[in-house]
Amino acid sequence: MSIPYKSISYAFLTIVFIIISGTQNLKAATADTLLDKKLKALGIIKISGITPPANDILLDMEGNKVRLSDFKGKIVFLNFWATWCPPCVYEMPDMEKLHQTLGNKDFIVVAINLRESSKKVAKFLQKHNLSFKVLLDQKSKLGRTFGIRTIPTTFVLDKNGNLIGKASGVRDWDGKESTDLFKYLIKNY
Repeated sequence: MSIPYKSISYAFLTIVFIIISGTQNLKAATADTLLDKKLKALGIIKISGITPPANDILLDMEGNKVRLSDFKGKIVFLNFWATWCPPCVYEMPDMEKLHQTLGNKDFIVVAINLRESSKKVAKFLQKHNLSFKVLLDQKSKLGRTFGIRTIPTTFVLDKNGNLIGKASGVRDWDGKESTDLFKYLIKNY
């Protein structure tokens, strides 16, 4: 008895599809494991499947209206802070170095100041020579939406605006582990 040619072709294609699908699932699982390790090394809690509000309007330092959705297509380092917060002030130089190293069309550092005047924030930025994007949340509306309880608190968003992780407290944002994490995210997320 001979097996029809079409049956062999169909069986072959089915096997190839299963192999390719399995390989893709393995790659995705490996990528997730690698991301988990990179996040854990920095003490960042992994968050996935959550899209934060992207259309709340904040003002930048020039008085322009800005939404988080304006950063779609970039990995977003989103830091909530205040000028009176010593840990916030401590990590700002590292954030500036990260901005200088990776800030481009694929990555942006955005610092959201909570409840302070634009004049006070502008003076602080000038004093500390900071050039990354700063937004003003003068009524802490976005801060409440993100559930900010302590500062500094940093969120990492993927290029679609979905949350990847959250870090409460100070981090070494200029270290090798941090730079490696964001380079990895730029390439893969």
